[in-house]
Formats: sequence, C-alpha cells, structure tokens
Amino acid sequence: MTLKTRNSLIKLFFIFSLVCIALTLVCLSIALITKNIVPPVNLRLPEFLLFIPFSQYNLIATLVSTGIMMLYVPIMLLLLMRYFENTQSTEIIFFSGAVIGCLCEGMRFLILLFGLWQSYSQLLFFIGRIVLAGRLLVPLSFFAAATMSETSQRQNVERNATVLLGLSVVIAITMPLNTAQVTTTGMIVTGFAQVFTIVRVLIFLVTLASFFINARRHDSIELTKITIDYAILMIGYGCLLIADNFLFMGIGTAALGIGTAYFLRNLHRLYMWK
Repeated sequence: MTLKTRNSLIKLFFIFSLVCIALTLVCLSIALITKNIVPPVNLRLPEFLLFIPFSQYNLIATLVSTGIMMLYVPIMLLLLMRYFENTQSTEIIFFSGAVIGCLCEGMRFLILLFGLWQSYSQLLFFIGRIVLAGRLLVPLSFFAAATMSETSQRQNVERNATVLLGLSVVIAITMPLNTAQVTTTGMIVTGFAQVFTIVRVLIFLVTLASFFINARRHDSIELTKITIDYAILMIGYGCLLIADNFLFMGIGTAALGIGTAYFLRNLHRLYMWK
C-alpha cells in the first residue's frame, strides 16, 4: 500500500467518523427532547463495586464513556494525518484499524437512547454484531501490528488487513446473541460470553509478548516503551468498555489517552531514527 493510498483512506475514515458523531448528536438531541432515554437494568458489574467510591451505576457515565470512544477516533486519525503522513509504517495501518473498531462502540448509543434493548428487533441484532466486530477488530489489529510489521510483510499489508476485517465480521455474524440480556453499558450479552472474553484476553497477552520479543530481538528502547504503552492503552480501552460508573470512566479515559499518546510518540521516534 502506497503512502498516498494509506493517507487517502485515513482521510476518508476521518470524514466518516465525523459524520457518525454528527448523527449520534442528532439522535441524542431527539432522545433528550422526547425523554426517550431508557437505561438497561438487566445486568450490573459485581456488587462489591457498590462499596467503592464513584463506582455506583450512573447512566451519564455510560453515555460519556461511549462518547469518549467515538471522539477518540477522529482525534487519533487527525494525529496520524499530521505526524505520520510521510512515514512508511505498517503499524499505522493496523492502528487505524483498531481506531475504527473503537468507532463501532458508538452504536451502543442507539440502545441506550431509545430503549431499543427492550425490543427483540433485527436492528438490535445488527447493532450488537457491529459492536462485536469492533471489539474483535481492536485486539486483532494490534496483534497484526506486533506480528506483521516486518519489512518482509509490507507487500502483504492489504491482504492481512482484509483478513483481519473479514475474520472480525464473520465471527460477529456467527456469534449467538442473547437479546433478553443487555448490560448497563448497553451491550447485548453474547453466547459463550466467558469464552469470548478469554479469547480476547489471550490475544492481548500474545500481542504483548510479541511486542516484547520484538523489542529484545532488535534491542530497541522504543519498542520496549511501545510494549508498555500498548498495555496501558488496552487497560484504558477495557475500562471504557465496561464503564457504567465514573470510576472506570476516569481510569479508562486517562489510561487510553496516556497510553495512546506515548504509543504514537515512541512509534514516531522509532521510524524517525530509521
């Protein structure tokens, strides 16, 4: 993939993310005017959180956390266009895929705003599968960034990116959904939920190990820092996914912001020296 093609795609995704945010604001405005915000009450995080400060359930925290995930997308894409426009980095392509995966979280707004969780419509299934695809695309994209970024793989980047996207979509389509159960974060409970969570955690651990092995093999300080930055970034991402309270919202926002900033900074330094 040429720099021109990559930059054009990033610009296209940037515009698309702004359109999605604008449509979300319209939906939010309509829901506020019509008083049609119905928070799910089916499933909550473990009860011991009730005794921790700022961990009580709050719909506003859920909405803000979801909004942060959406705003994260155009901000990151803007930074990529600003600082990596002339950088031939395969990692940037896969990082862009992870960022687009975050945009899928915005679909949860529809469930939270219009009480869609009370229905069993095809739209509810469709939204759930989009969110699932995004939650697979994020860890898989970082896995690809850690394992498929060698010079020898640059000719296959389009193929690898297509495979990752296709795999995420296929799994999301085939994954059973239990629309009778919706968490307080506006996410439909999946079949084999524990297995799905374990698989994503394993992908995270393998990716972390891959970054670390690359750092040791190349004896690179930047790659070592990138490994740490990735861990912080993903902790923040994970906290925002389950944030139905201000505690997780604050931790997630801080960790995601700090982890991403240092991840991109060290990645820029890595290729600047090259």
